[in-house]
Amino acid sequence: MRVGERCPVHRLAVKMGNDTRSRSNPERQDCYAYHTSETEESVANSQPIPYPRGMPELMKWFESVETDAPFDTCKVCSHPLEFSESWVVNKHYHREECVMEYAVCEECRDEVSGRFSEESKAAIRSFLETKINWEKRILDWMALENPEKRLDKCVACLIPRVLTDGYAISAQFRQDGTLIEGALPLLMCSDCVARITASLSPESREVWREFVAKYFDGPEPDSGKYDLGIF
Repeated sequence: MRVGERCPVHRLAVKMGNDTRSRSNPERQDCYAYHTSETEESVANSQPIPYPRGMPELMKWFESVETDAPFDTCKVCSHPLEFSESWVVNKHYHREECVMEYAVCEECRDEVSGRFSEESKAAIRSFLETKINWEKRILDWMALENPEKRLDKCVACLIPRVLTDGYAISAQFRQDGTLIEGALPLLMCSDCVARITASLSPESREVWREFVAKYFDGPEPDSGKYDLGIF
């Protein structure tokens, strides 16, 4: 996959280390790079979202643009995703064009995010805990008749997707390929992704640049052509 076609999406749903669930529990979710205690509580207190229709349309968003099929291997280790307890799909879009996409298994996600500085983890945690009303978002999503509509606007600033210059989407899947519903799936506009990226330490931004340079062809994250940010 070439950067510039994306799907991200580009964003590695990096797990930052404040997860209160068991590491072996595939039901945990990482919102962006980090699953906050507020998100954890909201998800724990809610029942699985009973979507009567529209699930196929939502799932289609997280298929590979390149293959027009679900992801089956981890971008980092190349192992089949079916051998991981869970995995995340991230896609970055620029003006409705997918410019980066990838799936990453739980183990590789944790390895990459573990290289982030504590300062950066705290900055991400602060954004997610103060800029997103998780309880309201999840209640709103539960009320939707069509689950695909949860991707209609940014989870943070609520700008409609159609009014953005770009956005990133993320979803988490179980070992059997079924979607884990809760804080994910979500969409975040490129402006909000950029705010998170700007708060990272130079060392953490370098981790992300190295990830993109190693696994994707095309412009670097800070080239100015696209704001791939950290997702």
